[in-house]
Amino acid sequence: MAGGATECCRHIVCEGCPVLLVIDEKRRFIFRVERGRVQGSDRGTVRHDDLIGLRYGSRVRLSSGIYALVLQPRLVDYMERGLRRRSQVIYPKDHGLILMLLDIEPGNRVLEIGVGSGYTTIVLARAVGPEGKVYSYEIRRDMFETARRNLETVGLLDRVELKHRDARLGVDEENLDAAVVDMPDPWAVLPVLHRALRPGAGVVFFLPAVNQVARLLAALELHGGWAETRVYEVLLREYEPRSDALRPRTTMIAHTGYLVYTRRIERDMGQHQDTDKGG
Repeated sequence: MAGGATECCRHIVCEGCPVLLVIDEKRRFIFRVERGRVQGSDRGTVRHDDLIGLRYGSRVRLSSGIYALVLQPRLVDYMERGLRRRSQVIYPKDHGLILMLLDIEPGNRVLEIGVGSGYTTIVLARAVGPEGKVYSYEIRRDMFETARRNLETVGLLDRVELKHRDARLGVDEENLDAAVVDMPDPWAVLPVLHRALRPGAGVVFFLPAVNQVARLLAALELHGGWAETRVYEVLLREYEPRSDALRPRTTMIAHTGYLVYTRRIERDMGQHQDTDKGG
């Protein structure tokens, strides 16, 4: 589970266990329990020692007298509250479709180009399981270090090989099961992807602007090694969970980016022999 917690943390809070402390909708805190420490907020404090031995799903009384809910943090909780963020990230609403399109399952070997803050890396690492592996390439040192720290936070660094390199110059891996690309010029890595993926494997490109999508589609057609191409935009509307006034929330995470999905096929080398050089 996220956080790399021990077996006892599945039901009972123990020292070293991760906790999501929910005071209200705006006050949600993720931390690991350490004896002698205190979790503070503007609505009161709680001693970590008072959390040890509680069952997840219990309530604990804060110093102010109000109660807070003690929960086991989910992956989405870490993404919302518990991870460092240095760039725009792919949202959970898009991650779900990415996993389905690529058919990611335990044991898969997945390529990621453009790590950013590591949010997608974490989702992929969870999906491939302990027997799988994610090979992640990031050109920026600050992003590379942020992603490493975030992977350590959720206890999934051992499932990822992070590489501070420009994937446009090539990757080390071959015969991979899937790929995710999040970079401004993904058409530049089409030859690299084609060499790295097994026949029939899928790749999803995340792009924020429609002109990038159009250029990528043109490059896929020119390259000739891709088929079953689709373009998606995921919109998610959340509702106020009130039985007396059920309605949509006034704010909405609407456009985050476009997802371009395609699959690797064998190329007609006579027709496309020059495209690897030009991108």
